[in-house]
Amino acid sequence: MLIERGIIKKAKEKLGNRNAELMAEILELPDFDTKNLKSCCPYHNEKTPSFIYNPKNQSFKCFGCGKSVDLIDVLMEKGSSFLDATKYLFEQADVDYSFGEQSVKTKRNYQYPREEPDGEKTKVVEYLGRRKISKNVIDYLDIRQDKNGNCVFNYYDTNDVLTMVKYRPSEKVSKNSKQPKNWCQKDADTTPLLFNMNRVNTSKPLLITEGCLDCASAIEAGYLNTVSVPFGAGNYSWIEENWDWLNQFDTIIIWSDNDEPGLKMRKECLYRLGTWRTKFISTPEYYEKDGKRFPTKDINECLYLGGKEYVMQLIADAKDVPVTSVVDYSELEELDISQMDGVKTGIKPVDNELIKLFYGTLTVLSGRPGSGKTSIIDQTIAQAIDGDNPVFLFSKEMPERMSANWFNTILAGRRNMVKKVSKEGKKYSIVPHDIQKKMQEFYEKKLFIYRDDEPNNVESVMKSAEECVRKFGCKLIVLDNLMMLDLNCSESDKNTAQTNLMNMLIKFAAKFNVAVVLIAHPKKTQDMNSDIEMYDISGTSNIINLAMRSIGLRRVSKKEKADQKSKWKDYDVVLTVMKDRLLGKTDFQVGLWYDLVSRRFYTDYEEYDAQYKWDPNTYPSALPSYVDRTKVEEEFPDD
Repeated sequence: MLIERGIIKKAKEKLGNRNAELMAEILELPDFDTKNLKSCCPYHNEKTPSFIYNPKNQSFKCFGCGKSVDLIDVLMEKGSSFLDATKYLFEQADVDYSFGEQSVKTKRNYQYPREEPDGEKTKVVEYLGRRKISKNVIDYLDIRQDKNGNCVFNYYDTNDVLTMVKYRPSEKVSKNSKQPKNWCQKDADTTPLLFNMNRVNTSKPLLITEGCLDCASAIEAGYLNTVSVPFGAGNYSWIEENWDWLNQFDTIIIWSDNDEPGLKMRKECLYRLGTWRTKFISTPEYYEKDGKRFPTKDINECLYLGGKEYVMQLIADAKDVPVTSVVDYSELEELDISQMDGVKTGIKPVDNELIKLFYGTLTVLSGRPGSGKTSIIDQTIAQAIDGDNPVFLFSKEMPERMSANWFNTILAGRRNMVKKVSKEGKKYSIVPHDIQKKMQEFYEKKLFIYRDDEPNNVESVMKSAEECVRKFGCKLIVLDNLMMLDLNCSESDKNTAQTNLMNMLIKFAAKFNVAVVLIAHPKKTQDMNSDIEMYDISGTSNIINLAMRSIGLRRVSKKEKADQKSKWKDYDVVLTVMKDRLLGKTDFQVGLWYDLVSRRFYTDYEEYDAQYKWDPNTYPSALPSYVDRTKVEEEFPDD
């Protein structure tokens, strides 16, 4: 259940100074000054009252230790969930609000976990105590112990329903041990909720940590508005699952481990949750004490070595995302392209040359009619989603169902297609329905195709792309093609509008750290089989000038195939890298073969018979339909 922050704010305003009186009562402030609404701080020892109520934001702030709390915070400190605390606030302020039924299981066909008894937990208390996590915090977070002495972490949704249960041993697990470090409850379903999200005040900054013990450590230090991700640093399914809930926060702080997965998590969260509202904490590499240096990796180690104040100081010092328009020269390191992330095309000679379509860059793809632009971009999409990198596809030139059919053949390959004969006797191949379903289930929420009935103006398309990047984690953005995008300009202003579009796409790629591919048609020419050169692209020259990379395709003509001296006589298509600003190369060319049935480009048998992850079968022999490409198909589909 999501409760609008505006309604909560109005309830606190309606309650007025009664907020202070209720908090003083709940906190049991013995020296509360009812006239000046102040007291000695209950969160640290002091003799002069510095815990003062501010009627403007209906909260207390201590000017000694910096602690700030409102009525919801205080209630949750005493054990209430956010939902219960809000109910109490609304009751006191006499605000009518329909909460519905609390603790109602709303997921259909969901196997909810059983509740572990909240009883004996000596082993858990001893183990977490050694990690400086107190029994008060263990009870606050509802951490329990199972019959085998393992730690039990209960994940509740915003309606206070127990939706997932995770376990970990109540002892240190060595790296070489075969014992699992954590696991979910057997025979129960899982949902990527954030641990402790039902005890978070949505009007305060949210701290997101990597693990349950990190969450517990931050709360032990005194920062209650803390959650942890459910399945480790490399899994981002929690962003989509909790999207609406996360969008309530004005400020989000990311504190992940200082290892490679943790740094990758931080980067992904900054882009997807919004750099304008997201801060981050870098775990210090070492904690220095008595002249000695102790390595630190996560929040729990910071708590163990430095104590509560050290952790709270690190949270207070959370860094804003740097201004992206400038960079300090002193901070620049030489770029190692081999370490940059991106997506591959799946065609070895092309990937050997380009390495990847790098995140943060814009690539322009062009090609003569019928040269296979759709096929090569669909193969790249297949590579991306097979590597668990979701894709956004705008393809107004081809209806969404036709795009799906075309894409199905590439994913399926010849092994998973069947031959058909039409009533007119024409032979063709299709992907059977059961195979399509397997592929769709395997790649669910990995490919998002812009709907046919949605407007094709640039603003609408890019808004949809941004939503898919942030909510679903799309890493490859494909716009097919430039001619189908409505630039909302007159013919005389088209070059300026196209230049603005290119700059927008470059900024988009950098802002969200994604690879953007724009497909652009070449100019009409009498020689349809000539190589595409840099300024053959239809439109402003800035399409090529501004792109990081430009790639062109053309079909090999029948005349070339018949010419024994022709370099390309045995191929179907020539791919030309017209420009590569990253590697400083131009005019790299490679010949490609094309399989009409599977619509795949290939340069060897492995690419011809590429097997994607949806298909777990082992095939004992090569496909009989494969031929040495000294003989080529003459027929091509329309592009």
